[in-house]
Amino acid sequence: MTKNQNFIKVSKGKVEAKLDVFIYENDGFKIAYTPALDLMGYGKTVEDAKTSFEIVLEDFFETTLQKKTLADYLQQHGWIKEARKIEFLSPRNWNILENPQLQDIFSNDFQKQTIPVDYAFV
Repeated sequence: MTKNQNFIKVSKGKVEAKLDVFIYENDGFKIAYTPALDLMGYGKTVEDAKTSFEIVLEDFFETTLQKKTLADYLQQHGWIKEARKIEFLSPRNWNILENPQLQDIFSNDFQKQTIPVDYAFV
């Protein structure tokens, strides 16, 4: 695993991950967006957007783990499964031209944060 690369690791009802999240403003709202999963949260403040994003991310993991669709979703979005592990590495490059969300982000002021994720599920 590359030190700076996003990853998701699933083991024994637990998800560990590292995801790049872009924070920017759109139409008066703060947006928190991760292109690695194509998920976003929003709010009137940066903290509201982060909280919304955390809820969306937790729902995403809970739903895809319950339905056993996480691996398929990740592979469809360019993630690479590590051999003999339940660990995925994100695509190294995002195609800005094919992602309108990224076009919007890079045409405005934004900040990028890399967040650790640690969820336990039953």
